[in-house]
Amino acid sequence: MNMEHLYFCGIKHSGKSTLGRLAAQALEYSWVDLDDLVLQDIAPCRSIREFYQRAGKESFMEEEVQALRTFLSTRKTPYIISLGGGASDNQALIELIKESGKLVYLEVEEPVLLERILKGGIPPFLDHSDPQSSFASLYERRHARYSNICDIMVRLPNYPDVRDTARFLVDTLKIEV
Repeated sequence: MNMEHLYFCGIKHSGKSTLGRLAAQALEYSWVDLDDLVLQDIAPCRSIREFYQRAGKESFMEEEVQALRTFLSTRKTPYIISLGGGASDNQALIELIKESGKLVYLEVEEPVLLERILKGGIPPFLDHSDPQSSFASLYERRHARYSNICDIMVRLPNYPDVRDTARFLVDTLKIEV
């Protein structure tokens, strides 16, 4: 396998962090979540959501790029880096990713993602009066974007056990990377 960074992208609840951790173990990569790197830099904010609400989308996207740039400058071994669900909107971040590794789109079917998201209640980014249609338009936009910019696209099955999904992903990556 080529030993460059792999960036896991996908829509909210596609498994970027959970599968990132599991795939990193199986492939002998290190793993990190970009949101965790951003959190280190945005004190006194205690959460990504708090910073986003305070500073806005543009500032958050700048923080994502800066956190990744700083991280990459200190790492020589390959990582699987899990991105936030909105990374597709951050062109500067995508350019940095493309310079340092491969973008892996973890594609999950729309109804599966909506069900996972709604288990925790209707999140603020969805229209509370019609969460299904607001998610459908978000899914359509982000799916089109990720499909166009990714280096590797993995359509994930909806296995009941995430470890089975991770094995499927790892087997696919061994072929693709």
